[in-house]
Amino acid sequence: MLPAVSETTQKYLIYWLGAICTLAIYTILYRENRLYRLFEHFYIGLAVGFGLYINFKEVIYDVWWKAMMTESSGSIFAFDTPPHLPGIVLERDDKKEGKGCWKWDVGQAAEIRLREIVKEWGTPNYLKLWAKADRPVSGGRLTLIGTVAVPENGQRGTFSISFPMETDRWRLIRLELRAFDIRGSPFRPFEKIGKRNQLGEVTDLRLRANEALVQADATIFLDDLNHNIGYRWWWVFSGLFGLMFYTLFIPRLAWMSRLAMAIPLGLGSGYTFKAFVLELGPQIDASLKPLYGDIPLLRIVNNAIFLIVLLSVMTYFFFSIEHRHSAIRSPAQFGRWMLMVTFGIVFGNTVMGRFSLFISRADFLIREMQVPWDLPEWSRLLIVGHLLAAFLVLAYLSVLYERRKATVGGTEA
Repeated sequence: MLPAVSETTQKYLIYWLGAICTLAIYTILYRENRLYRLFEHFYIGLAVGFGLYINFKEVIYDVWWKAMMTESSGSIFAFDTPPHLPGIVLERDDKKEGKGCWKWDVGQAAEIRLREIVKEWGTPNYLKLWAKADRPVSGGRLTLIGTVAVPENGQRGTFSISFPMETDRWRLIRLELRAFDIRGSPFRPFEKIGKRNQLGEVTDLRLRANEALVQADATIFLDDLNHNIGYRWWWVFSGLFGLMFYTLFIPRLAWMSRLAMAIPLGLGSGYTFKAFVLELGPQIDASLKPLYGDIPLLRIVNNAIFLIVLLSVMTYFFFSIEHRHSAIRSPAQFGRWMLMVTFGIVFGNTVMGRFSLFISRADFLIREMQVPWDLPEWSRLLIVGHLLAAFLVLAYLSVLYERRKATVGGTEA
């Protein structure tokens, strides 16, 4: 087993490894050398390994494998708090999940309403409810009734389902969504992510006992109502589709890899075209700024400047006719100058970004230095400066070695 490492030692290791890597990368300021290439490959390998780990954990395992092999569940109502309803008490001893369950005397209240339920259920395949009666009741049934509102279109709907309640033992009741009696329009419209039959906001949820339970004066125990998405076994086909990419290494089956590449490329092209239209369309519309009307004078002047610059830049890129006439040449030259100003601003912003990165690294090297004793900043700066000088010497020696090796090789040739 590896020895335990204290938190202080971990801080020292993290800082000094980071400092060494940073200073080794900065030797590129002298020229390309073996020390720089060594740490460059180290960074690339680390990034590839980290990318593979993230891809496996967050995509292959969490998104694909868990969705295919496990059940996704969300709580609707836990029955863990006192109900404050007639005929119902909180039972803490005879429970199935959580801190307690509800003990419902249907003789006092044939229907109960669940308050403060979770409204957003997403796209459940089925519901699950723990329930039992105090004694077997022939013909006893419960009905679950819900009211749903769709905020997007203002429509409302209801869903209900009846299920038997004839057992005196805890039973996990599974209520398939397709078995519900659905009235109205409780579902949200089709979404971009491709989900159909997504429920709207569930605003009301009730449980109703039938006449057989009421006449028998039965007592019902309820615990943990959840909405669930079951095992999506069909996702195995997406895994098989992904494996088709690797047939590139098998000459006889290489055509499968082309098929696997063509489908995402086609989908990506269509999505890119749609994004192009949706993004550039509003930009073109916003470029046609008004020059008159009930708007302030300063805004009119600003819009005029904007349109002049826009049309001048477009004229510069208009190559269908030669820029000989002053009516074309002058706006084109003005547009060129505006482009140069814009490129200068972009370049200045890039330089500022690079300086921000450098300042961040310098702050890490000097102010966050991890040493066993307290040092003033000038002492830390000296330590970093000496380390950088040592790395530059190593870079110089590596370049000198490569030059001598190249000279010797050329002489032998």
